[in-house]
Amino acid sequence: MDNEHDVLLDGDAKTSDEVLKFADSYESFSRIVNSLQRQYIELKDEFTQQNDQLFETNRQLAEMTERNLAANEFLNSILDSMSAGVIAIDRDGRITQFNSAASLMLGIPVREPLGQLYREIIPPGDPIDANALRSSETGKAVDCTEKKIDLPDGTRLIVSTSTAILKDRSGKPAGAVEVLHDLTKTKKMEREIARLNTLAALGEMAATVAHQVRNPLSGILGYGSLLKRELEADDPRQKLISKITEGVEVLNATVTTLLDYTRNEELNCEYVAFGEYISDAIAQFRRENPDLTRQMELRVEPAASPGNVPVMVLIDPVLFRQVLFNLLTNSCEACRMEGTVNVAFRKVPRQRAVEQYAKRLLIGLDETVLELRISDDGCGISQEVLSSLFSPFFTTKHGGNGLGLAVAQKIAKAHGGDLGVDQSTTGGATFTLLLPVRMGQTNRET
Repeated sequence: MDNEHDVLLDGDAKTSDEVLKFADSYESFSRIVNSLQRQYIELKDEFTQQNDQLFETNRQLAEMTERNLAANEFLNSILDSMSAGVIAIDRDGRITQFNSAASLMLGIPVREPLGQLYREIIPPGDPIDANALRSSETGKAVDCTEKKIDLPDGTRLIVSTSTAILKDRSGKPAGAVEVLHDLTKTKKMEREIARLNTLAALGEMAATVAHQVRNPLSGILGYGSLLKRELEADDPRQKLISKITEGVEVLNATVTTLLDYTRNEELNCEYVAFGEYISDAIAQFRRENPDLTRQMELRVEPAASPGNVPVMVLIDPVLFRQVLFNLLTNSCEACRMEGTVNVAFRKVPRQRAVEQYAKRLLIGLDETVLELRISDDGCGISQEVLSSLFSPFFTTKHGGNGLGLAVAQKIAKAHGGDLGVDQSTTGGATFTLLLPVRMGQTNRET
């Protein structure tokens, strides 16, 4: 029994030790759990705080991004609204800005050059140092330098170029910007002003000469009239006096024509349906010149127009009619009033117009050329005469004053166009009148 009792006591002791160990373990576990709970709560609080801070940071970042986008859109809006072309490059020579005006001038879509190398996209022009790439490489800016740029379609663009060096926050070079102002139309106006100044000087001289010539002419005509009255009607000297008065009248008409040639024409332009206008002008020419056109065939070839939409042209209808009459008169006389005159016109595609006529007249970036051809099957024109045909007072006709074609060319140039002549394939001559017209112009602009 004692042994059994001892065994029981030993068992109880072991159980008690195990309970104590379990209690210690549980207490330790509880402390760990409580510590973990406190850490969890602290982490939760810290997470909430960090999340709030992140939310606020994201909100501020979104506001800054929105402001930056708005500022960037505003900057792009300013650049696109500018009439000057703007091209910016980074330090590697890649294009970062290219506005609408630059696109229109250079004929390159707005988005196409972005990220591309400047030297591979933009024509360098002459002088070659006046561009953003050279300024970025040399660190030297240029100011208001006139530059000629030959575009791929053959157009020669005249621009004023200014460049500036771009710098980053540390003040180091970060690229360059180039600003282009189109001077093509300005140069066209300068040429016209120079022509008008020349005509003005010639007009002053002509007015002086006319005054000096007309006074004695009036005296000669007056004395001739008195002499004619004093002679008998059958007196053979009447013919001599008639010759004198006729010569005076021719000289007086020449002086009047000279004054008309040197007068500064003020254009009163309006849009006209060109085909209808040409037909009406030829009909009027027939009515006013029956002897000249009685045995002539005047044919008008209708221009091919998409949808039969009339071609609208901005001209002075009165002055332009004078050009047509002068050319038709010249063609009818060349045919000795027995032949055929063909009148044809068309709008030349821009690329072909630039290739053919860019050296003869300035063609705007939004313009092409209207080509009017008047061909005859007359006697033709010799090579010696061709070079002087439009010179004032040059004529091969008996009794002509040599101002008809000169006046026609003057009016053509006043419209920004040109007038030339070539040998015709039919053996006669072909006069070609060129006028710059807006591309796609088919109806009257407001």
